[in-house]
Amino acid sequence: MCCASGSRRGPDRRARSKADDAGPRAHQCRRPRRGAPPRPAQGHMTPEIALLLVLFVGVVVMLARETLPVEQVSLLLVAVLAASGVLDADVALQGFASETVVMLACVMVLSRRLADSGLIGLMSERLARGAGMGQRRTLAWLMTVSAGVSSILTNTSTTAVLIPAVSDIARRAGVHPGRFLMPVAFASMMGGSATLIGTSTNLAGSGAMARLGLEPFGVFEFAAVGVAISLAGIAAMTLLGHWLLPRVSDTQDSAAEGGKAFMATLAVPDGASSIGKTIGDLGLGGFRVNALAVSREGGRVSADSRRKLRAADRIIVRAPRGALIDAASDPHLGLILADTTPGQIRAPNILVEAILMPGARWIGQSLRSMRRSLRPDLHVLALHRRDQTAPALIGWMRLRTGDVVLLSGPRDAIDALDRDPDLSLLEQPEPAPPTQAEGKWTLVALILAIVAGTTGLLPLSVALLLAVLTLVLSGRMSLADTFGMISWRVLILIGGMSSFGVAMLTSGTASWLAGSVLLALGGLGPVALLLGLGLLTVVLTQPMSNAAAALTVLPVAIEVASQSGADPRPFAVMVTLSASLSFIAPFEPALLLVYGPGSYAFRDFLRAGIPLTLLSLAILLLLVPVFWPLEGVAP
Repeated sequence: MCCASGSRRGPDRRARSKADDAGPRAHQCRRPRRGAPPRPAQGHMTPEIALLLVLFVGVVVMLARETLPVEQVSLLLVAVLAASGVLDADVALQGFASETVVMLACVMVLSRRLADSGLIGLMSERLARGAGMGQRRTLAWLMTVSAGVSSILTNTSTTAVLIPAVSDIARRAGVHPGRFLMPVAFASMMGGSATLIGTSTNLAGSGAMARLGLEPFGVFEFAAVGVAISLAGIAAMTLLGHWLLPRVSDTQDSAAEGGKAFMATLAVPDGASSIGKTIGDLGLGGFRVNALAVSREGGRVSADSRRKLRAADRIIVRAPRGALIDAASDPHLGLILADTTPGQIRAPNILVEAILMPGARWIGQSLRSMRRSLRPDLHVLALHRRDQTAPALIGWMRLRTGDVVLLSGPRDAIDALDRDPDLSLLEQPEPAPPTQAEGKWTLVALILAIVAGTTGLLPLSVALLLAVLTLVLSGRMSLADTFGMISWRVLILIGGMSSFGVAMLTSGTASWLAGSVLLALGGLGPVALLLGLGLLTVVLTQPMSNAAAALTVLPVAIEVASQSGADPRPFAVMVTLSASLSFIAPFEPALLLVYGPGSYAFRDFLRAGIPLTLLSLAILLLLVPVFWPLEGVAP
């Protein structure tokens, strides 16, 4: 079994297996559960293998279709594994108490603290000064910054904090933000793969290696390959972006409005000056507001310019954000945004746009339900959906992943909303001046933790935990704040999928699948095996979570290495890094963040993402055998 094999860590450096000195826990991936029958011979289908294959397909389908929230899928998976006897209960639940979960939680807190500090805002101001460099040079510079920042912050946080700066640069350059936002998101994903803490996928893969008895990944073990992929991606987007990126209207107006048209409802209140006027009399076109239909007495009539308005009518409109607010604020127009008052969209209230993240608790619910679940002083004003063309009362629209909502509320309500993991603000209100000083302390704590973990002074998990505790004990943030910064659904997903990976090995499912892979590709050599596993991971990572895809394929990759007599580490590296190549479909959170602001269509991601994925796979196929040679044979 591969768990007892040697492993290679980093360029030209052997690292002995932890299985020899980590105690029984490191070997549990090789040890059958109590009372279990012996491991079946390769190729022999057993009820356990059949169950794991059914679960494998079910998990992929449920995560791809969002049938259930990801955390429910993960918990259900663990429950089935324990109830069916595939894993003992203590083994099935170990994924939730792993070192990886602690590290990832600490990274989430420190990344969120840095993102909220305003330090990135300072950098954004400096970025804006470079807007006159020319479109290609500006794009290259933005992607370089995005890749660099995401090696410390998570790629989602990096993309979120850069969106306002990138949109501002696009406006100054007179181009649509869509020419910059997608490449910046791509760069954050590529840069995040260069370090262990840059993405949850790398941390999850490292934790899986430890649970399977192999040496976990080092903090900078992927640096050379990650930098190479980032540089190649930046060059490709800079040189070929003219053909790969969508050609939208490069006008100052569209850039200024972010290219988004919001769907909203303008109401005619009792006694309003608009009563008795025709829609044409209102002159909505002068506000750049397009009237689509009128909701009247439970029915819907056309928004004909000659139609006279009545009290309680609701006009369904589509308009850019600024135009919508101008129309609703004009006292001479006699219209208000439905379910609001004019004062609710004026200072001191703040207007922000927020995108619904995958697995958000409001997915599938109406906008009215979302309104009722928010604080009373938060108001949902409008909704942007990329493919929404038919007029609809937004209050009854069923929410989807990637929908952008326009909200209004006081500063403290917006700050609280910013800590909600189900939403990601597309713009950050200006932080108070002291916040940036606090961000510097957070950066120092993070750097010290990385140094301590890299030099072996402390385990990385302990160093990161001490960094968070130092900030809490020094009074720079509260323990309650740290809990609000953690994406618990991601931790639950990774914990459950880690247990699934162990079940794949202990049940013989990974061995059975590895035999199939070897039967198909073994005669073509180890490089063909690397390519096959990389392609499988890339296909799975498009609809699934990146971490889930990595944790699903890793046991198979390690078994392939074991059965072929190769060192398992290059195969594990290939799978882990391939799981971050989710460029093809806008399901990755970083891509969802730019989907609306960039006014992209699904095909835009296909056109730019497929070439970038193939390029990245080629680089992995070239460099992985160089830094992690395939010839190492397990003793």
